[in-house]
Amino acid sequence: MDLIGKVAIVTGASAGTGRAYALALAGAGVTVVAAARSLGRLDREAPARNTLAEVVQAGQGLPGRIYAQVCDVAVEADIARMTEHAVVNFGRLDVLVNNAGIYPHHPALGVTTEEWDLSMRVNALGPYLAIRHAAPHMIRQRSGSIINITSGSAEFRPKGHLAHDDFLTYGVSKAALNRLTTYMAEELKEHGLAVNGLSPGAVVTDTFAASFPDEVASVTASGWGKPSTPEVMGPALLYLARQSAATMTGQLVHTDEFGKSWP
Repeated sequence: MDLIGKVAIVTGASAGTGRAYALALAGAGVTVVAAARSLGRLDREAPARNTLAEVVQAGQGLPGRIYAQVCDVAVEADIARMTEHAVVNFGRLDVLVNNAGIYPHHPALGVTTEEWDLSMRVNALGPYLAIRHAAPHMIRQRSGSIINITSGSAEFRPKGHLAHDDFLTYGVSKAALNRLTTYMAEELKEHGLAVNGLSPGAVVTDTFAASFPDEVASVTASGWGKPSTPEVMGPALLYLARQSAATMTGQLVHTDEFGKSWP
């Protein structure tokens, strides 16, 4: 699928990997609806960091355009409004990037019911609802690509590994997202839609820095962690955005393996 002139939704697009994905898609000529929980103020000098306003400004001059849309993926009405906004204003929907997520950490036996429910609602139910609202538009087109941003935390990691320690609800919710990916890939295959999961790996975002302040320097120096820039994060995402059910679907892949073990 040629991306020039296509329309994409990217959730969690105000910062980190979502910001990089929105800019990468716009750089490829895509009209991007960048969604996050708040817009942020576009100040006269410069918008605040980690806001949709800043992403829109950063995208100026790219082949595609970025439009901000306030959306909390924990609220279905917001998801419905976001999807309708994209289709009504731009006439189609070609790519959905389910990137929004929360990264809480709690002791394994200290997770409250409310904390568990919130992790599952944002990280697993939110993507499902986004697919449920977006897929009918893609089915009518007989084309579309859905990309769920997952994590290595969904797999087994020994205690002492960053992807294990105190991230029970995150790991379980991402494991659910992986199964959602493979399930919906099979469900939507007959309509021509691709559904794949992409794990970004260790990315040095502001959220990562806040969660692991002592590890940032060592992670960056080791080369394990990478910056959340369109140049670094974009190529794997753009490849998946171009896929259909006939070319690649139902796969769970890792950004660091792009050009090596896949495609």
